[in-house]
Amino acid sequence: MSSIRPLSSLSEVYLDNNATTPVLAVAAAAAMHSMQSSFGNPSSSHATGIKAKAELETTRALARKLIGATSGDIVFTSGATEGIQTSIVSALQSARDKGQIGPEALLLYSSTEHKAVPESLKHWNHVLQVNATIQAIPVDKNGIIDYQFLADNLAKAIMVCTMAANNETGVKQDLVALEKLIRSSNPNVFWMVDCVQALGKMALNIAKTSIDYAPFSGHKLYAPKGIGFLYVRDGAPYQPFIAGGGQESGLRSGTENLPGIAALHAVFTELTKTTDSAFKDDATLWRYREHLLAALRSVFPALVLNSDQPYIVPTTINFSVPGFYSKDIMDLFDAAGIRVSSGSACSSKVPSSFVLDAMGLEAWRSQGAIRLSFGPAMTEQECEQACQRIAQLADVVCKHCLVLTDATPTLELHAHGLIQLKHEALCSYIVICAETRQTVVIDPVLPLASRIANIVLGQNLDLVAVLDTHIHQDHQSARCELLMLAGLEDEKQKVDNLGWPLQQTSILVGQYRLEKCQTPGHTPEAISILLTKQEQLQAAFVGDVILPGGIGRTDLVGGNMDDLANSIRLLAQKVGKECLLLSSHDYAQRFFTTLRLACSEQPLLAQLLQGLPAKQWQAELRAQAIKLQQVSNYFCGLVEVSYADATDVIAPENIAAFLQQKPNTKVIDVREPHEQSAGALSLYLPNELEIKEIPLSKLADALINAELNIEQPLLLVCRSGNRSLVACKILTEMGFTEVYNLKGGTALLS
Repeated sequence: MSSIRPLSSLSEVYLDNNATTPVLAVAAAAAMHSMQSSFGNPSSSHATGIKAKAELETTRALARKLIGATSGDIVFTSGATEGIQTSIVSALQSARDKGQIGPEALLLYSSTEHKAVPESLKHWNHVLQVNATIQAIPVDKNGIIDYQFLADNLAKAIMVCTMAANNETGVKQDLVALEKLIRSSNPNVFWMVDCVQALGKMALNIAKTSIDYAPFSGHKLYAPKGIGFLYVRDGAPYQPFIAGGGQESGLRSGTENLPGIAALHAVFTELTKTTDSAFKDDATLWRYREHLLAALRSVFPALVLNSDQPYIVPTTINFSVPGFYSKDIMDLFDAAGIRVSSGSACSSKVPSSFVLDAMGLEAWRSQGAIRLSFGPAMTEQECEQACQRIAQLADVVCKHCLVLTDATPTLELHAHGLIQLKHEALCSYIVICAETRQTVVIDPVLPLASRIANIVLGQNLDLVAVLDTHIHQDHQSARCELLMLAGLEDEKQKVDNLGWPLQQTSILVGQYRLEKCQTPGHTPEAISILLTKQEQLQAAFVGDVILPGGIGRTDLVGGNMDDLANSIRLLAQKVGKECLLLSSHDYAQRFFTTLRLACSEQPLLAQLLQGLPAKQWQAELRAQAIKLQQVSNYFCGLVEVSYADATDVIAPENIAAFLQQKPNTKVIDVREPHEQSAGALSLYLPNELEIKEIPLSKLADALINAELNIEQPLLLVCRSGNRSLVACKILTEMGFTEVYNLKGGTALLS
């Protein structure tokens, strides 16, 4: 099935400048000139070295001018992290020498600080054996430091670490007000201010402050990576972090990075220009922000800003969209060639932003946060291109019912058959008959309720039933919420507590028939649902009776070992060895299993079906229950899986040779439908390749309908290579003989 017509161009639109910036052309030229022509060592006494020394000192003087540092030291470093380490080591060693040690001494840092700060405090506090108490300073809902907390704790503090501007939210702190509070409460406390996101975005006049240390980074302001500088106030203690040849007046040994410093010189020169500078004034940057926001709102009308005026610098837009996790939007934007950031730590679970958590914002905002950041040297043309590219996504999100509009619903490419949606380890299912446009939802979970409702309402589907396989003890069903969203609240009176119509044992959904099968054991009311089409068994929704790689637990309220054994035997009779078993939990990223696979992975199952005595079965389940009771997370069953893997991983540069060797290879695009529409895979790969779009959410449906040849070589592709690797493992377990994964996915092809 072909994709929606792709965007006209996939040239990269880079909107992640708070992470790093491209190098300015003049900065790159300056670095190249330094490497090829002015390559002298500043420590050499001959003419070539003297020229290099002059470049270094001229750049240092420009740095002073830009940050208003008429006194103090400017030390060139490898970047902000080194500057942070040097500052913390210097302050802590001085405090230790003065006897300011032990848990009564406090090390304070803003709770929204870059992780480099608290991690460095923890590390050096331990290494230097200061053993002070490290404490985060709370912030309010706008990201502003809690002044009362600071006032209450400053007297015992030996160091305070704050930011000029936050890297995730763009929130700026009032350094003048902070200084007044800090110095009135504790004149001798060491104060470090992370200025990485400040230069070029807000005014700095460090000479008029009592800031002790201020680290800066070059690559956040159009210079290369590996160069930065540290401001150290006159009189502040300083301990060289790197000893050796005595460069930088003994403050930082090691031959200076002259190409990086030359690049900084070029950037600083642009910043000091009053006319024709590459850097834009505040008014222009605020105007760019409004244009970008308007484009974003054309795609996501319900967008909510997580930080806003008057608390921010103009170049950061941090937003969330109800019903979306950050990964959803990241995948969509990345497929369209738009680079943004989630600002969240990677996790096997749904990640959240520690910065927004610290601000006390709702979980959905933290888990859905997107950071769009542009640089102060953005051009009018770049802003216009970014706005156009973002606005083009409005059609994509409408087409795939990610956002509902008043537009006439159109058929989503994959909105038929069986759709499997996942939230962490929770699974929900939608079965849609393409001919009658009827649908049934099975095991809906609250985090997926909006997505499911959008599909049902956006596709104008006739919702026949919303079913649960059992009463879930680890999460709440979204059945009532879905009925309400669909305007079917009265239906609740005509069904049992699992949503099954009273006095009915089967439900018709167009060509599909759903048959209820009582399978207690995990819970007393549990059922399995057999899905048939034209009298052919398609799949079985088994709740937590059998899990991919495991067996449901029976040590909860209402659980019964004998009932579970009988339920498994009944399922075995009804479904056979190769029918797909779809569970309500998937702890091992396996998506589904079969009785054959389950028995091979769990010998206990095979033994049960071969007549295992009840006492032995119960002993094994008790042992499983003990293991589950000892883990910190809640699990509905014990899962122990040994993964198969891809047949091989193919690097992008080896695709041509691979295809020459295996010309009948079929390429499988496992990205989700909205990603496929935003950036078709055919834009990245040779035209003659056979490409089939099978999102992970439709993988079970593809196997049910035999869309893949078990013996044909398959090359699986996603955005980063991670989801395609999951799909490779699943297919290999299912018996596919040649399943290959494209290393790095489309990210390394673009």
